[in-house]
Amino acid sequence: MIDPTDPFTSLKDYLLLRYPFPDETLSLIFNHFRVKVAPKNEVLLPAGEICRHFYFVSKGCIRLFYTQPDGSEATRYFALENSFGTGLQSFLTQEGSLETAQVIEPSELLMIGRDDFYHLYDTVPGWDMVYRYIIETAYIVNTRRIETFLCLDAADRYRWLLRTNPALVKRFSNKHIASYLGISQETLSRLKSRL
Repeated sequence: MIDPTDPFTSLKDYLLLRYPFPDETLSLIFNHFRVKVAPKNEVLLPAGEICRHFYFVSKGCIRLFYTQPDGSEATRYFALENSFGTGLQSFLTQEGSLETAQVIEPSELLMIGRDDFYHLYDTVPGWDMVYRYIIETAYIVNTRRIETFLCLDAADRYRWLLRTNPALVKRFSNKHIASYLGISQETLSRLKSRL
């Protein structure tokens, strides 16, 4: 019987949506992951360090953000339950990360090292489909974010977020949502009161 509280249950569901892995292959894949219980605000990847792990979020959230020269933060992405998150550019290039990866609520993660990740890619049929999905999803998400910044004003970016992911607005602080939208907290408060 499958235990729905087991963090590997959500990873299994995620993987099986991408490829029909047999049970023995899933077991082999799971052997490369470790459970990481992370308290709120734990930094998984400080800016400047090389990213050596990929994280699957079983519970909680990872926020990926840049710190501006003035100390303000610009959120790039929220990795929520049943998704992967990491400093992808650093993971791929093995150069120091420009962004920080931080858990913003108590989280249960499954982490895999870079060497293990690519070992699966080289040896496990179907892992290339998972990798492709992760990369394609990252490309689409990042392209849509760029489009919103280039084509929409602050009010329209907020409307876009309400339309595409209203749970984010309810779940996270104004500080994090404002940094995701590229606006001040004051502007976000005004938009919330008007819309």
